[in-house]
Amino acid sequence: MDFDKDKFKMTLHYIINKCGFRNTVGRTVLHKLLYFSDFNYFEKYSQSITNETYTKKERGPVPIHFEEAIAELIDENKVRPGKRRLPCGKVMNRYFSLKEPETNLKEEELAVINQVIKDLSHLNGKQIGEYSLSDGPVKQTEDNEIVEYELVLSRDSNKKSKVFVKIS
Repeated sequence: MDFDKDKFKMTLHYIINKCGFRNTVGRTVLHKLLYFSDFNYFEKYSQSITNETYTKKERGPVPIHFEEAIAELIDENKVRPGKRRLPCGKVMNRYFSLKEPETNLKEEELAVINQVIKDLSHLNGKQIGEYSLSDGPVKQTEDNEIVEYELVLSRDSNKKSKVFVKIS
């Protein structure tokens, strides 16, 4: 599987356009929405949307091409960066869509991405990070190692083909 940079950028821009306005959506949440979009799609269709590589970090999976892709979207005037000071004193890196994204994504790809956005974009970075660490592929991966797509087959039956979380 070769990484599809254009499709990754398109998917990232699409997600930012759909939910970047939410106060909860910063860099960490975007990382996880991309991860769940790719891995949920792989679980259902045996292939990834973008073929991105994700590494397991302390707060969950991180796409390795994120910084490059977001910088290009900013340079192309498709996305604008922003900051938000959190109550804990940390600063959240945010991104806002400046125009409608080009989407030549397949209907089934959009369906999976939209479901992930619906199910998870209300979570903050800490919540979605903790949730992602409980996902089968991530649980089976050592820190700083690549999360293998095939591990999605090890998800427990309660999470199979859907992501649904109740956070109190």
